[in-house]
Amino acid sequence: MAKAPVDPQAGRAEAVADAKRLMRLARTAALATLDPATGAPLTTLVGVASDFDGAPLFLMSTLARHTRHVAADPRGSLLLTEEPERGDPLNHPRLTLNGRVERASEPRTRARYLQRNPKAKLYVDFADFAFFRLAIDHVHFNGGFGRADALTPDDILIGREAETVLADAEPRLIDGVNALGDEALGRLAGRKPRGRQVWRAIGLDAEGLDLAAGSQAARVAFSVVARSEAEWRERLGKVMAGGVAS
Repeated sequence: MAKAPVDPQAGRAEAVADAKRLMRLARTAALATLDPATGAPLTTLVGVASDFDGAPLFLMSTLARHTRHVAADPRGSLLLTEEPERGDPLNHPRLTLNGRVERASEPRTRARYLQRNPKAKLYVDFADFAFFRLAIDHVHFNGGFGRADALTPDDILIGREAETVLADAEPRLIDGVNALGDEALGRLAGRKPRGRQVWRAIGLDAEGLDLAAGSQAARVAFSVVARSEAEWRERLGKVMAGGVAS
């Protein structure tokens, strides 16, 4: 039996949602940089978090070879994947982001990164470490076999108009979510954590909430962007009432 044709609009919307989810949930990624002396690429594993708009954030040693590369030539390519629980890894979504690796000067970068990568507290204050951000120029999304979509930075980055309001409200919003208790957070995450871990809210933005349980991560995505603290609370309330999370 022939497969039903895929609705192009629905397929693109699914690709955008998958790409955004990878950007929010990834904690490590493969970063490729260019050696200024030879032009040869170097790929290395880096820790990653997401800025308010979704752009990747890094904490890197300025002594590292890849960091010296971007100091001379800021062009970089980042591969984001998810850890598949089953099936062929090549049939799961992955996202390649090309752009410029630049110093991150926003004061909230530190807190945002450490919320998602708490073990980095061991070295974040070392004199040779600094925060960086990928300014995205090009996007390549592959959702698995037969699912390659041409996306743009505007497709996967959200507006920053509500950033100041929500960033100021983030500590009390996270405290409020975590006060809901393990059972409610498990429903938001959509699955049980491994072992004795428990789900905890670790960050938010205008389009949703990020949760973590040890090395596991989950995303609660809103169907409508929130532009104020009151709207954010309303969006989360609707998700909890409907039991819809991603």
